[in-house]
Amino acid sequence: MANLYELTADIQLLWNLMDQGELDDDMIMDAMQNSQEELGIKLEGYCKWIRNMEADVAALKEEEKRLAARRKTLEHTIERAKSSMHYAMNEAGEKKIKGNLFTISVQNNPPKVVMDKDIDDIPERYIKYLDPEIDKAKIKEDIQKGIDVEGIAHLEQTESLRIR
Repeated sequence: MANLYELTADIQLLWNLMDQGELDDDMIMDAMQNSQEELGIKLEGYCKWIRNMEADVAALKEEEKRLAARRKTLEHTIERAKSSMHYAMNEAGEKKIKGNLFTISVQNNPPKVVMDKDIDDIPERYIKYLDPEIDKAKIKEDIQKGIDVEGIAHLEQTESLRIR
């Protein structure tokens, strides 16, 4: 059986021959029907392959969720263990304990800013503004309503393959 590219090329050649009138209509129609049946079989195979791949993708997404949940559980367990160790060292008044394999120490972190006021009470020099963003949904809505957007944008219609 020919591959998809060959089938597509064969059908295009048949259309061209038909347009040029080089073969009689019955011969072209028979060849076209055979090529289209073969194309249908090939496309059906592609659909089956795509469905299998979609099932694999869905399974991988579920596995990613499961693994992410497992990772978060382990991260929280580690944080709780470190917190318990920190508490124990503070209660014992120890800043550093040297073991056979590990040295455990309590040290100061870099200072961090803790806000005492709301943003309304903060001087302008401490405010950071986000970069502006184009509201494409609003532009689309206006174009569809017939509002002139002054040549800044237009709508394009594309196609996609749907398998049901």
